[in-house]
Amino acid sequence: MESTVVRTSDSFTDENFYLKWINSLLKTNFKNVEEMGSGACHCQMMDCVFPGSVDMTKVKFDAQSEDDCKHNFSILHEAFSTNGITKVDMKRAAKKRCGPRTQVTESLPCSDEALQFIYNHCYTGSAKGQQGSRHFARCKLGSQYPKDIISACENTPYCLYIYGGVPVGKDEAVSVLLVGFFDVEASSRRIRFLDALQAGDSAGDQYAAAVVDSLKKFGLSTDNLAAVYLTGNGSATEEICSKLREFNANIVALGGLYTIADAACRAAIKELSNQAQELMVDLHEHYSACSTKNENLKDLFDSDVSNDSASLHTNTSCFRVCLLVTKILEMWTDLTLYFSSCNEDEKTKSICSQLKDPRVKAMFMFLQQALEPLHSFQRKTQEASGTNIELILAEANSLISIYTSYFLSPQAADRFLIERDVQILKNKNFHLPTSELCLGKKTVEDFLKTSEAAEALPLLQEDVLSFYIALTGCIAEELPLNDSVLKSIAQLLNPQSRLKVTEETVGELGTKLGICNSPEEVKQLTNEFLEYQKAQEKEAEDGGKDSAAVVSLENIMNDTKPASIFRKLLLILLSFPCPPLDAQQVFTQVFNELPRIAPCMGLLTHCVNALTPSSPTHRAIRGNSLTDICCINAVMDGKGFLTGVLVWGKIKGFNWWPGMVVAWKTKCAPVGMRRVEWFGDGMFSEVYTEGLTPFAAFTRCFCKNSFASLPVYKKAIYQILEVVLNVLYYFIFCVVFHVEEKELKLMLDWAFEGFLPTGPDGFIPVDFCLSCGSTDIDVQHPLFKGGLCLKCKENFTETLYRYDDDGYQSYCTICCAGLEVILCGNPSCCRCYCKDCVNILVGPETFDKLKDVDPWSCYMCKPSQCEGNLKLRADWSVKVQDFFANNSAMEFEPHRVYPSIPADQRRPIKVLSLFDGIATGYLVLKDLGLKIERYIASEICDDSIAVGMVKHEGKIEYVNDVRTITRKHLAEWGPFDLLIGGSPCNDLSMVNPLRKGLFEGTGRLFFEFYRILTLLRPKEDDNRPFFWLFENVVFMSANDKSDICRFLECNPILIDAVKVSPAHRARYFWGNLPGMNRPVATSLDDKVTLQDCLESGRQAKFDKVRTITTKSNSIRQGKMGPLPVDMNGKEDYLWCTEMEQIFGFPKHYTDVNNMGRMQRQKVLGRSWSVPVIRHLFAPLKDYFECE
Repeated sequence: MESTVVRTSDSFTDENFYLKWINSLLKTNFKNVEEMGSGACHCQMMDCVFPGSVDMTKVKFDAQSEDDCKHNFSILHEAFSTNGITKVDMKRAAKKRCGPRTQVTESLPCSDEALQFIYNHCYTGSAKGQQGSRHFARCKLGSQYPKDIISACENTPYCLYIYGGVPVGKDEAVSVLLVGFFDVEASSRRIRFLDALQAGDSAGDQYAAAVVDSLKKFGLSTDNLAAVYLTGNGSATEEICSKLREFNANIVALGGLYTIADAACRAAIKELSNQAQELMVDLHEHYSACSTKNENLKDLFDSDVSNDSASLHTNTSCFRVCLLVTKILEMWTDLTLYFSSCNEDEKTKSICSQLKDPRVKAMFMFLQQALEPLHSFQRKTQEASGTNIELILAEANSLISIYTSYFLSPQAADRFLIERDVQILKNKNFHLPTSELCLGKKTVEDFLKTSEAAEALPLLQEDVLSFYIALTGCIAEELPLNDSVLKSIAQLLNPQSRLKVTEETVGELGTKLGICNSPEEVKQLTNEFLEYQKAQEKEAEDGGKDSAAVVSLENIMNDTKPASIFRKLLLILLSFPCPPLDAQQVFTQVFNELPRIAPCMGLLTHCVNALTPSSPTHRAIRGNSLTDICCINAVMDGKGFLTGVLVWGKIKGFNWWPGMVVAWKTKCAPVGMRRVEWFGDGMFSEVYTEGLTPFAAFTRCFCKNSFASLPVYKKAIYQILEVVLNVLYYFIFCVVFHVEEKELKLMLDWAFEGFLPTGPDGFIPVDFCLSCGSTDIDVQHPLFKGGLCLKCKENFTETLYRYDDDGYQSYCTICCAGLEVILCGNPSCCRCYCKDCVNILVGPETFDKLKDVDPWSCYMCKPSQCEGNLKLRADWSVKVQDFFANNSAMEFEPHRVYPSIPADQRRPIKVLSLFDGIATGYLVLKDLGLKIERYIASEICDDSIAVGMVKHEGKIEYVNDVRTITRKHLAEWGPFDLLIGGSPCNDLSMVNPLRKGLFEGTGRLFFEFYRILTLLRPKEDDNRPFFWLFENVVFMSANDKSDICRFLECNPILIDAVKVSPAHRARYFWGNLPGMNRPVATSLDDKVTLQDCLESGRQAKFDKVRTITTKSNSIRQGKMGPLPVDMNGKEDYLWCTEMEQIFGFPKHYTDVNNMGRMQRQKVLGRSWSVPVIRHLFAPLKDYFECE
C-alpha cells in the first residue's frame, strides 16, 4: 500500500546528537563540530576503540594552525592503517575542519602538581606524557573550569578544603585545594577541584603564602570565604588560618571540629598515671615476641587496632583506644590466667602483676566509660554515608556540657561554657566534692571496695580530675566557635527546632559570622528571619500542629531574595563541610569515575548516521497514569512500530526503503501513523503503519536493481546495516568516507543469511528501559534483566506495591503501567502482565495465546516460560529489596534484608499487634488478601476491643495489657512474622503542655514495644523473615525522637496521610518493612478530598481538614475556626460515618456497643490511617500466602 509522503528539510546527520555523544565519551563540552577539528579528540577516540594504537604523547592538543591539524590527522591515519582501516582522506579532513575555532583546549591555570594529581588519581587509559595529562585534566575539569568556580564563589559563600600529603607517586605528595559551596539551582552541596600545591618540607608561613597565592591566581574573592577545612600538619594549619584571616577576619576553621576526639583523648591520657598505657604496650610487645599466639591476644591485635607497640602510645586515635580498652576489659580474667601460667620472665611477671592490680583494672573501667561521649561523637563525624552538619555541631556543643558536669559545679560549668577560660577548669574552688566526681556510675568505686583496694580511690580521683581538666580544655580549644554560636547554628539548620530560634539568636549569629557589620544590617537580618518564621508558623497552623511544616533549607533559599542577608547566612552555614570527609571519598565525589567507553562508530559525517540511537522494538513512552494516554496514541493504538524501530517503508515511486521510526514533534500523534526518518537522504515522512514492515524482512524487501542503479539507496543500505552492527556488536566493519564494495558485500551477505548468529531478535540492545525503551538508563530493573530510565523508575517505585480490591497488582509487574493485563493463576501470587510487555518482550501474539491457558502461572512463578527479551533475574528476590532499601537511616547499620519468598513456599502470616486500637492492622492485611494464621492483639480500651471483636467476628485474640506479656507467652504464641504497634502519644506530643516525655507516664510504654521486639527478633542463623513497625506522633521533642531512634537503631520515615486522604495526619514510622521509603501514591479507590467522604446533601467547605484527634474541638479548622461542613445553610460537625471514611474505614465500622459520637471519635482519633498502613503493608504479599 502506497502512502502520502510529507517531506521535511531536517537532515539525518544530527549534529547535536554527534556533539552529545562525543562530549559524553570524552567528558568535554564542545559546542559545535568545528571545535573538534584539530584531530586531537579523534585520536582520543581511536585510542578508546583500539587501546595503545595512538601515541598520545605526540598529539598536539593545543593545535592552532593547519599544520598542527595535519600532524594530528597523520597520527590518526597511521593508527587507521595499522588496524586495516583505509580510504580516509586526512588532508581534506584537516583542511576542512581546521579554522579559527579549532582550539580544543585552553591553557589550564592550575599547577603542574594539579595535573599530576588528576592524572594519577583518575586516569586508567594508555596515553602518557604532559600533553595527554593536560588534555585529560581539561576533560575531567570541564571546559568551563575555572570560570564556573570563580562565578560561583563571587556570588556564594564557599569553604576552602585543603588536603595535605596526598600521594601522587612513590615518593611524591601534593596538597589538594578544593572549594565547596551550596548550589541553589541544584539544591545540593557541591565540591569542586581548584588546584594542587607541592607538599614539601617548607615552613608553615611559606605553605600558607602558597595557598593565598593560589586563591589570588584564580581570582577567588576572600570576602565570600566562609570556612576552611584542613588536614595535615597542625602548625601549618594555624599559619594558613592566620594568613587567610588577614583578608577576612570572620573565616571559621573547621578542621579541628573533626579531630576533637583524637586530640582530646591524647591530651587526657597523658594526664593519667602510666599504668594503663604501659599495660597496653607490654601486652602488644609480648604478643609480637611470643612464638605461640594466645587466642585472646590474637583477638586484641590481629584486628585493626594496632600494628606496632609505638602506635599504642598516646599518638593513637580515640577510636583505637576505646576499642582496645573495651577488649582488654572483656578478656581481663582470661588474660590474668594466661599470664599466670606463662614462663616467669621479668616482662611476664610485670604484666601479670598489673593484671592482678585492682587499681589498673579500675583505671581501665574508668577509661571505658569516660571516653564513651568522645567515642560516640567521633563515630558520627566518620559516618561513611554522611551525617548532617547540624547533628555534628549539636553533638560537639554537648561534649563540653557533658564533661564539665562530671567535675565542675553547675554554676562553674555554665560560666565556662560562656567564657571558655581554662583557669575555671583548674580552680579547685569550682570543682565538685571528690565524692561527687564522676568515676563511671559508681561502678569503679564499688569495684575498688569489693577488691579491698579502697585506699587507691583518692589517687584515682586525682588522676581522674587531671584527666577531665585536660580533656575539657582541649575540646574547648579545638572547637571553632563558642557554645552559644554552635547551639544557634545547630538549631537554625535543624528543621525540628528552626521555628524556636529567637531573633536575638539570629542577630548574634550574623554578627559572629561577620555577615552584619552594623546595627542596621542586624535589624534587616532579624526582620527577614521573623518574616520567614511567621510564614512557616502560618503554614504549620494550616496543616495542623501534628504536621508542623518541615521546610528544607533549599526551599527557603528559593523563596528568599538574592540580596537577602538571611539567605546569605543560610548559604554560609550550608557551605560548612559535612561528613564523609575522608580524602578518597571526597576526591571520588569531585571526579566522577569515567564511564565505560564504547568503541567509536565513526569519526566523520557519514558515520554519524550510524550512531542515531536505535531503540528496541518497544513502546515509545509509557505514561505514569491514565491521564497520559492522550499523549501516547502511537503507543496505545496497538499497531506496533514504535520509536527507535528499524523498518522498511513503502514510498510512492520507490521500492521498499530503509528507515527508522522517530518521535513526533507534536504532543499528540495521529492514530495509525508513524514519523519515519529515511536512511540515505535524511528526509522525513508521515507513513501509515500499513506501509511499514520490520527490517528483519531484509531478503523480501531488499531491491537489487535499486542497489545497483541508485547511489542514495546503496548509501541507505550501508547506513542501516552499520546501525544494526552497532546494536548487535558495538563494532563496525570499517570507518571510511566512501563505501567500499568489498566490505559492503560482506554486510549484505550477513544480512541475507539472517543476521547470524543472533538473528533479527538481536536488534534489541542489552541495556534499555523495559518500560519505555529509552537507552538512558538510571537503574537496573529489579525483577527482569534490563533497565529503567529515571521517569519510569519513579513510576515503578510508586506503583509496584499498589493493589486493587481483588488482591492483584494495579499495574503490570514489568512496566507498572498498561491497560489490558493478564493475571497469574497461582493462588499465592498477585502479579499481572500487560499486553504490550508480553507481546513485545516475549513475542508477538503471546498475550492472546496466554488467554487460553487456565490456570496460567506467570513468568516469576515459572521462570522457564521467559522467552525472547524477557529474562527473570536469578536474584530478583534480593534485588527488589535492594531497590526499595530504606536509605534514610544514615546513622545506623542497615536493616537485615530478607529475600522475597517464592509463591509456592509462602505460608500464612502470624501477627502480634501492641496498642492495637480498632484493629487497623488486621483490616488492612485482610484487604490485601493475606492469609492470617493468628492475630494476637494487646489493647486495654473496651470500646476498641468491641470494634475488633464485632467487625472481625472474633478472629482476633485479645490479651489486654502489654505489660503482662512475658517471654513465656511469646514462646507459646509464636513465632511471629510481624510485630506492629504505636504507643500512646499523650506524654510525647508537644501539643500537650503537661507532657512527661519518653521516660515518664504513658511515654514509658514505648519500652514495652522495644522489650518485646528484642525478644521476638530472630537469631542471626535464622533466615525466617521477621518484620516490625512502630508508629508515633511527629510533633515530639527532638530528644524523645533521638532516644527512640537510638533504641530501635534506625531513623523514621515521615508519612502524612493528607496525601492519600482528606485529613492531615503526619506520623513517624520506624521499621524494617520492605520499601518503606518509597513515595506514597493515591489509588483509584482512595478518597482524597473531604467531599468524597460526605453523605449526600452535605457540602464540604474545605478539600482537606486538620488532624482529627480524640478531642471534639479538633473538628474545627483552627482553635476558633469554622466547622468543615455546610448542611441546609448551617455549619455542621463531621458525622461518624464521614470520619470513618476520612480514616479509610468502611462505613459504620465503629458502630458497635451503642457507642456515642464522642466515643467513636475517640477510638478513631487513636487509630491509624488505613491507606497509609495499606501502603506500608503491601510488600508483605511477596513473603506470605494470599487468599
